[in-house]
Amino acid sequence: MVLAGPALANGKVDVAACKAMQATLAPRQAEISELTEQREASALRAEEAGIAWEDAEIHRLVSAAHAATADRELAAYDAAKKQFARDELALQSAVQQFNAGVADYNTRCSPKGK
Repeated sequence: MVLAGPALANGKVDVAACKAMQATLAPRQAEISELTEQREASALRAEEAGIAWEDAEIHRLVSAAHAATADRELAAYDAAKKQFARDELALQSAVQQFNAGVADYNTRCSPKGK
C-alpha cells in the first residue's frame, strides 16, 4: 500500500491500477527466485556432466566399450548444456518482464518531478 500512495493524488482509477500493478510484482520476484535456483541447478548439472564426459573421453581409445561410454557422456553433457541454456533464457525473460513492470509502475505511480 505504501507504493500506491503517490497515486492518490492522481485519482481513484490510478490508485486501483497502481495497486493491481503492485500486486503483480511480488509473484514475479518469487518466480525469478525459483528460476534462479533452477538455472543454478542446471549449471551444476552441466558442469558435472562435462567433467564426466572429459573423464570418459580420456579412455575413448582403450576399447569400443570405452568409446560408447564417452559417446553417452557426451550426449548427456550436450543435453545438460541445452537445459542450462533454456533455463538461462527463461530467467532472463522473467527478469526483463519484471524490470519492465517496475518501470511501468514507477512511471505511472511515482510522484512526478522526483
